Amino acid sequence: MEKETQRTGKQGELAVIGELIRRGFDVFLPAIDMYGVDCILRTPRGHKEIQIKTRERAKLLLFDVKAFRPRNNFFIICYNLNEPNTFWIFPSKVFKEYARYLKKYGRYRLELGGEGSRKRRDLFGYKDNFYLLEEEAEGPAVVVAAGKTKSGWRWLKKSLPSVSAVDKKIKEVKERGGSEGYIKVLERLRRYWEKRRKFNPQSR
Repeated sequence: MEKETQRTGKQGELAVIGELIRRGFDVFLPAIDMYGVDCILRTPRGHKEIQIKTRERAKLLLFDVKAFRPRNNFFIICYNLNEPNTFWIFPSKVFKEYARYLKKYGRYRLELGGEGSRKRRDLFGYKDNFYLLEEEAEGPAVVVAAGKTKSGWRWLKKSLPSVSAVDKKIKEVKERGGSEGYIKVLERLRRYWEKRRKFNPQSR
């Protein structure tokens, strides 16, 4: 059983790393397995540490990660072998926020459930969103598509304070292959600023 689990984990690692390389990321592999980091990305906006979690043949799609302290440049990519073209990319802060802590085992468990589950809808903005890995390391606990975390929405309004700023970001995200969920969040922000401009013509 342990050997099969190791094989599944390695399949997932190779699939995710292959996708990162295909998308043009500079990927570096640690010589030894330490601190739960499976690979490191070098980006123009800082390095990102990645932990890859893989599942297969699970009736309930869930991912366990040993207890960790969230940090801005630490991401967890969740991959299901039965959904080979889907990658869930979570900032560590977001993973911890939506996971429950299993004190007995000293780990966090994030349950995504099946297709159409509420949790999947809530976290849709992180599905295939490789663009997050190119954002500033000091960026927000990013907003999700079905709603918005308070800190993430506040950060977006501050960093994109006008319709033109949002338009520029949407164009950039599309060119870089950002996820549909993230684009929807930006479009929601655009509507927010348009509405404010309508009632306050002096606003940008």
